[in-house]
Amino acid sequence: MYVHKTRNILDLNSFNDAAKQFNVKIQIVLKFGVDDLRFTLSGALTPQEDIDLDNFVASFADSDPEQSVPLIYDYTKGEANSKHFHNIDYKRELIVSLIPIRTIVKGELVKVDWYASMDAATGTIPENLILSVSVSYNRDTTGFATYRVTNRTWYNRDGTANTDVKTTTKHYFVNHYEMIVEGLRRRKLLVNNLQIPVLTFMKEVLASQGYSDTAIMLKGRAFLDDYEDDFSKFIENSSTITDPADVNFGRKSVIVQLEDSAAAGRNINYNEWLDLAPPSIGGMTTIRQFLINEFDI
Repeated sequence: MYVHKTRNILDLNSFNDAAKQFNVKIQIVLKFGVDDLRFTLSGALTPQEDIDLDNFVASFADSDPEQSVPLIYDYTKGEANSKHFHNIDYKRELIVSLIPIRTIVKGELVKVDWYASMDAATGTIPENLILSVSVSYNRDTTGFATYRVTNRTWYNRDGTANTDVKTTTKHYFVNHYEMIVEGLRRRKLLVNNLQIPVLTFMKEVLASQGYSDTAIMLKGRAFLDDYEDDFSKFIENSSTITDPADVNFGRKSVIVQLEDSAAAGRNINYNEWLDLAPPSIGGMTTIRQFLINEFDI
């Protein structure tokens, strides 16, 4: 026994599952042509059931199952297309080189969004998000990483996040040298990631005072050169004041240096801009405060 209804259903599998739950008389739904749905029934529908079925067909939330496929499959090479997307090497097995947009917080790489391309109009806006990688660290009371958890979320063709997330955990505490290496890597990344923001902040606060881009750049270079040794010691051993008699005992050496705002102190040549607040970070936080907060790890 059959009954026909008219609608172009894309996700026929989901439609079948929903139809069988809707009415137990429905055994299977087949699609003939573009919009002809044939319902195989175990028994005749009552007039009310037929009306209800019309309403069910009309209101079914359809979607194209092809759009729920991870977008990465549109960029895979050869045999990689047959792999589960968790196992595709997204750095080597794609026909394009993905564009990483990294988020770094106080030296921790906490997120990387991998895109397939840049927009055609400007070439500056990343498009076609393939994969988002989020990372969270657990640290002991001294700041050493004990483990990290990484979640990889692939994005579908329709732009939605695929629910099949890959989660991995790396344990640092089982090999103590890895705790040291992670700390070195974090501090180096922190310092390297500060240089462009500092120069940008300086331009924000000094350009209005009549300084040229070249003059601002030279001031910034002078500051970075002056603090090169402080930054290097911070990277190598997280240099800390170790003299118990010192009022700054236990504090990071570079922070103590940055805090010096005396007229004839360490920052005599930098105080004029260190205590100005760039609009891009809210206009309430000074460059000095920003730097101290970054190094406070």
